[in-house]
Amino acid sequence: MRRALAALAVVVGLVPAARAEPSLSADLSAHYVTVGADAPGRAVTLFGTVDAPGDIVIVVRGPDAEAVVRRGPFGDFWLTADRIAFAGVPDYYAAYASAPLDTIVPPEIQALHQIGLANLHFQVQPPPPDPTLIEAARLALIAQRQTEGVYASTIGKVGFVNPHLFRATLAFPADAPTGTYFIEALLFRDKALAGGQTMSLLVVSPRSGTITDPPGPSPLFYAGLGMGVLAATVAAGGVVVTVTRRRRAPVKSRRRALRRPAKRSRR
Repeated sequence: MRRALAALAVVVGLVPAARAEPSLSADLSAHYVTVGADAPGRAVTLFGTVDAPGDIVIVVRGPDAEAVVRRGPFGDFWLTADRIAFAGVPDYYAAYASAPLDTIVPPEIQALHQIGLANLHFQVQPPPPDPTLIEAARLALIAQRQTEGVYASTIGKVGFVNPHLFRATLAFPADAPTGTYFIEALLFRDKALAGGQTMSLLVVSPRSGTITDPPGPSPLFYAGLGMGVLAATVAAGGVVVTVTRRRRAPVKSRRRALRRPAKRSRR
């Protein structure tokens, strides 16, 4: 009896948590943007709501790729420079915040979520023996991307329309790399992470043609739905193969039976 009451108390205690609304909900004004010198607009608006006042941080990352940096005692001269290969390098990076980062996000959370260029880290393949060389190559790569205009040098602005509604304009350069971008919206209260949401944005060039903006749920919903359809397809394929194999055996036996000549009766 005591165990049953204890289990019931646990279930009752979980009911309010299950009914609780998300602390942050966000979406994009469009799920794709066209870049290029002749593109009429290279920006989308991220808007969202929060259940209680707080601070918002937005991180925009382009497709990850590999990059090679050459560093040595005489600069990047190829005869003396070491070759450092990085993986997981975003082709584009930008961050937005409703207040100065150091006043709303602790350093350890900045490092964990790679908020700000100082906290942007890459995978080294394979790692050279000198950590100082790795750090110098990382900083050189970030500086190069800043010069190219694909890494934002400053933190963008997130504005609040009222204590519960926020928005930010995500603008992209004309030569922004194409591909799928991932946007992370984070809610902070008293320097503690209180909620977050991840969205995707497709960046295309004018040569890609016309793309219809997908309305409805978040792209993550379609990703989960696609995985479910894929799993169902694989499972259905296995059933079809099994049924087909089972049906082929009797057919072969019938053909062999038909090929046997009929026995003539002797009178």
